Amino acid sequence: MLPVKDNGCCCMERSRARDLRNAVLLIDKHEGTTSYETVREIRRVTGARKAGHSGTLDRFASGLLIVCTGQATKVARFLLEDDKTYVGAVKLGTSTETDDREGAVIDERPVGPVTRADIVSCARKFTGDLLQLPPRYSALKINGRRASDRARNGESVNIAARWVRIYDFEVRAVDLDHARFFFRVRCSKGTYVRSLARDMGRELGTGAHLERLRRTDAGLFSIGDAVTVPELSAYVAAGTTDKRFALTPAEALRNYGRILVSDGARRRILNGAVFPYEEVLEIEDNGGKKFIIIDENENLIAIADVDIGQWQIKYLNVFKEQL
Repeated sequence: MLPVKDNGCCCMERSRARDLRNAVLLIDKHEGTTSYETVREIRRVTGARKAGHSGTLDRFASGLLIVCTGQATKVARFLLEDDKTYVGAVKLGTSTETDDREGAVIDERPVGPVTRADIVSCARKFTGDLLQLPPRYSALKINGRRASDRARNGESVNIAARWVRIYDFEVRAVDLDHARFFFRVRCSKGTYVRSLARDMGRELGTGAHLERLRRTDAGLFSIGDAVTVPELSAYVAAGTTDKRFALTPAEALRNYGRILVSDGARRRILNGAVFPYEEVLEIEDNGGKKFIIIDENENLIAIADVDIGQWQIKYLNVFKEQL
């Protein structure tokens, strides 16, 4: 008699991978790989047909990368709105063409008499609302092409300055012997920490570039819950982790208000129609305008701007397929 092969482990592995194919994943990207390469690896590990991230990390940077797979990619744009927190190091005395350690050196100056107090005072000047010029080497699109691609081709790159907000800029340590300082910064979406390093160098008169960068938080999410790609592979194979790295789209948007509706309202929403207040089963209002609308099975039906008092609804996204 031929032995019967036990396929239980393979079935469990496929099941775990399947659970990650329409999810919001918290990934700890390592240095030396692009965000695109990381997303490609996640597609391979999970078997997801499509995936995208909600906020690029540069190749030299590490830390929290929020990756949405499958149908969950439809909520990625809402996660882009979140504030971010970073820790890192700025190297004084050297400016580079990319404003980080990967670029060619374009200027070197003596650090001279700069003190810790000078650096702390400078950081205060770069706190609050700032008109910031993004780096020439960035993923920003100019007439459909990345600014970095144009810069590498020797083309003129004209990027408009834009307003960003720096909520907190903490100088954590200063190493004047090696002309660097270490920081923690909490900032609004669209902030380039490379630009902060560059502009602080100009203010201090030394020049500077961003030497190290790690994203620790994005909105509600923290690096403590994130997994590396090897850890993700290990989870798919063995199913063991103590980290809450995989979320449903509704869980990922838990900072929004929540409206639970009847099946009748669900049908109206899927047809793009406004539903009456009488078809609401429950409302959790967090004081904001944005709400997720879910059915009785906790499936995400829509994201909408809702005026509860006037009962006015503007759909921002309606999900035809179950999420």
